[in-house]
Amino acid sequence: MKRLAVVAGGWHFPYLFYKQMIDQKIPEGWEVDFFCVSHRDPSYSKSEKEEALSKLGYTRRELFDRLMYSRVPTVEELESMGWVYMLEPNTMGDWGMTNQWLEKHNYKKYDKFLFTHDDNYILTDKLFADLLPQEDWLILTNSTGHSQRRLRQWLGLPKPFFARGSFEFFTREAMDAIGGTFDLSRTVLTREGEFNSPKDFRELSNWNESDRQVRELIEAKRLLPKVKSLSPFYRMSKYCLEGERGFIHKTEPMNTKEEERGLDAVEQEYAA
Repeated sequence: MKRLAVVAGGWHFPYLFYKQMIDQKIPEGWEVDFFCVSHRDPSYSKSEKEEALSKLGYTRRELFDRLMYSRVPTVEELESMGWVYMLEPNTMGDWGMTNQWLEKHNYKKYDKFLFTHDDNYILTDKLFADLLPQEDWLILTNSTGHSQRRLRQWLGLPKPFFARGSFEFFTREAMDAIGGTFDLSRTVLTREGEFNSPKDFRELSNWNESDRQVRELIEAKRLLPKVKSLSPFYRMSKYCLEGERGFIHKTEPMNTKEEERGLDAVEQEYAA
């Protein structure tokens, strides 16, 4: 049997995400282990999301958020679903949570990995059935990354590789190549002991340095030719709508138009 490890960073705790992952169809010859690397008890998210939902409208993005956060699970509910729950210090999110899992588990026991945030809306139960049998990638990202800056667009340059740590598949071969851990030495911001979600995007800007380091590492190990993406649209694929700081409706102005085109493409895919 081949094995997949799903490693989810636990911070926002939408019940729907955790249930959608457990309910995935598993292809023959595979087994899946589910891990939640949590940086706070779900109860902290429950009060935050109740307040946020009370202020939401009914745009298509906000409707996804209403569905996602109709319920926040307890730790006991997560474990009863089949998640292995790990409470770790809130040093940093993103790839930091991945490293915390890697420190306590032998990754060589697994053939593939899904490193994911928990503020994602999963659109199908065929995620694993469609993607796990594929053998033409070592790293599979949900999208090709941020919308290009205007100069790159004007010059017709392709997007640079980008991995947020928010929804990426890795193979064991890729993990071997990078040394079984992610170098995050340039990330200095820690939120250890804090359990609130920052209001301002910029408060966590130093954590973006981890994305750059991961990109540089993958480039240095010459893995780029074996990187594929599920979508050309930032955050939006037919499998997963990635959250931004906890919500589908949140967006940064430079990315909004591309995200909307991606969401249009997703709707057309499922309307066909």
